[in-house]
Amino acid sequence: MKYLGLVLLLATAFCQSRLTVDVYTESLCPDCMEFLLNSLTEAVDTQDIEQMVHMRVVPYGNVKRVFNQATGRWQFTCQHGAVECYGNYIQLCGQSILAQKYPTNNEILQVQWAICIDKRIFKPYTNTRFDEAASLCAADFGISGTAIKECANNDQGYKLHLAAAEETDGLQPAHQYVPWITTNKKHSVTDENLILEDLVTWACNNYKGVKIDACTTRSA
Repeated sequence: MKYLGLVLLLATAFCQSRLTVDVYTESLCPDCMEFLLNSLTEAVDTQDIEQMVHMRVVPYGNVKRVFNQATGRWQFTCQHGAVECYGNYIQLCGQSILAQKYPTNNEILQVQWAICIDKRIFKPYTNTRFDEAASLCAADFGISGTAIKECANNDQGYKLHLAAAEETDGLQPAHQYVPWITTNKKHSVTDENLILEDLVTWACNNYKGVKIDACTTRSA
């Protein structure tokens, strides 16, 4: 029992020592897409990166919301229009379904999902484009594209978007642009710029535990 307690204690300490990177985005933001398809993609493709840093993508961004007393629901006006709101729903629903299918070790998958959707979106941006992206990415991840689209078009998608809204709107200091990146739940322009350029190098330079092999083997 003492040995088990020590293992649990060490495991807890390991988890607590990881860096956290939370990326607040919106589905049609060009700068967000550039970051996801470059620095963030390289990070999630780096073996064992999750041992040093926990990464999340929160799709909401520069949305304006107004509470409709008649319906008892929030109305969302996304920066790049209604299609962007739908894209947020698709990203959030995919993340949620992946978390349900893979109850553990799903954090990299959720980030990869957002990246996959961005890779599949081409102009002109339409709901149909996002539906196509959801179907293609769902096949890659072994989940149901139909379930994702149903989620995005019903109350489940609305609730996920509202949760993202509350988290994003609750940031201190308030976010001023996207992508807005917090590290260990705090915003630093210096850290943000370094992460936008090269998340892996930032993680290697800031992680205090045993570093992964990529910190010494990769070329910056």
